[in-house]
Amino acid sequence: MGRLIEEIYVWRLPVRLYHWINAFSIAALMITGLYIASPVLNPPHGEAVWRHNFAMWRYVHFGVAFIFTGNFLYRLYYALFSDDRYARFGGFRPWSPKWWGKPFKEQVASYLFLRKDEPNYVGHNPVAALAHFIFIFCGSTFMIVTGLAMFAENRPGGFLDAAFGWVLPLFGSSYNLHYAHHIVAWIFPFYLIVHLYAVFRHDIVDRTSVTSSIITGYKHKVEDEAAA
Repeated sequence: MGRLIEEIYVWRLPVRLYHWINAFSIAALMITGLYIASPVLNPPHGEAVWRHNFAMWRYVHFGVAFIFTGNFLYRLYYALFSDDRYARFGGFRPWSPKWWGKPFKEQVASYLFLRKDEPNYVGHNPVAALAHFIFIFCGSTFMIVTGLAMFAENRPGGFLDAAFGWVLPLFGSSYNLHYAHHIVAWIFPFYLIVHLYAVFRHDIVDRTSVTSSIITGYKHKVEDEAAA
């Protein structure tokens, strides 16, 4: 048995809501996106877009994509303008050489089991912050921009075409745009594996209830009691 030595309210409700909406949105987008790319359950013949079953998958994909986009913009707004210290960008400064110094190297060594002790962070550690920035912020931005550009192809002259029509020429063709969107989507399953490893490892090694904190908002620091 262990004893509770610390309890900190880290993730406020807006952050927890964003996390779960984002998680379910990504799962739905991956499932529907994979089906659209390769409709193995009911292969369409002729123009796939006009078949009812295929169209349903596309409508679900588009609908969830707009939820994903709104959720992303909400989280960005919250990070920029809220007073939530753990939700803001804080000390994330990868352009500074100091940011890649001792704390970052210690966390990498800890994840690779090259050191026994675990650096203690209340919010995101430097490695987690960098991973979130690359995979979630940059990855989501790319998927949103390319997704809206593809959506705009079906509505030439519309608002989205005016706003994102510049994206298609950058890729050279509609096929290249679709292909890039499909390939980059695979960073999210990869990130999920790394994310789950880090979360479960924190729970096991430093016993800070990281897993449950995204539900309750609280991180609990637990310490083993000495044997009597």
